[in-house]
Formats: sequence, structure tokens, C-alpha cells
Amino acid sequence: MFLGIILILLLKKTSPPLPQETIKFENPDDQPEFMLDREVFKETCLDFLKKFNLEYEHSIWATEGELEISMRDETPVVGGLYLGLAIFDPPDNLVNLHKVTGFLETIKGEEASKGIIITTGYFSESARRAAEEHPVELVNIVSFIDYLKKLDLYKE
Repeated sequence: MFLGIILILLLKKTSPPLPQETIKFENPDDQPEFMLDREVFKETCLDFLKKFNLEYEHSIWATEGELEISMRDETPVVGGLYLGLAIFDPPDNLVNLHKVTGFLETIKGEEASKGIIITTGYFSESARRAAEEHPVELVNIVSFIDYLKKLDLYKE
């Protein structure tokens, strides 16, 4: 019994496995600056969102690593309030189900048209499943770098 309790405690301290889609940098110096500095991450996220014709309204660092962003799409019929959550350096490099469902509730409560979560990490499998049937886009670090390159916003 004592051994079982120790095993459970050790399992709780073990980081969850990363999803298969990951990015590795040969040298830590090869990481883009936005992965190392939260203010650069903020500016990169805002530049990225502007490319989708979203008008920036305001943002605030809700925590040390979470930036809440409010934007507006003035397009008739399909426009409206868009909410963003930019997560810098998430715990265990993983955004979990609780964080995504909390954001989904915010989207609903604010009556936003859509939301987007951008992270320098990854999303857990349960978080990705939870977002599938909702008006939210999940952008992990791999997707974010791909988008930035396609939009000519990527700075090495």
C-alpha cells in the first residue's frame, strides 16, 4: 500500500507526454525571440492577428504568462467580437483541457463570434477534442511558426 501511494505521487509529478507534432531547435540560440521574451511574443501575436483584418481593441496580461486580447471584425454579418488568449511558456509546455474550456466559457459569456488561443507550447489531446465543436482556433508553436512564415512575419 505504501509503495502504491509513492507511485501515485511520482506519477502526478511526471510531466504529461507531448503530442507527436513538436518542434526542436538544434541550439537554444536558434529559438525565435518571441519564444524567449513575453513582450516580443505579445507583439508577434498582435501582428499575426492584424493580418486577418481584426481590429485590435485592447489586451492585458491576466497572469505572468497569459495575455487576453480583444479584437473586432467590422465585416457585416460575419463580423463581431473576437477574443484571443496568448499563452507564453505554459506549464509542462502544454495547454490543458481546463484552460481551453475556461476560454470557451469566456467566449460564450462575452457573446464573442470566435476565439483563438496561441501558445508557445502545445495543446493536450483532451483540450484539442474540447475545441473541435466550438468557434475557437487552437494555434500551437508549430502552427504559429508556419503561419508566421507564410505571412512574412517570422524573424529568426
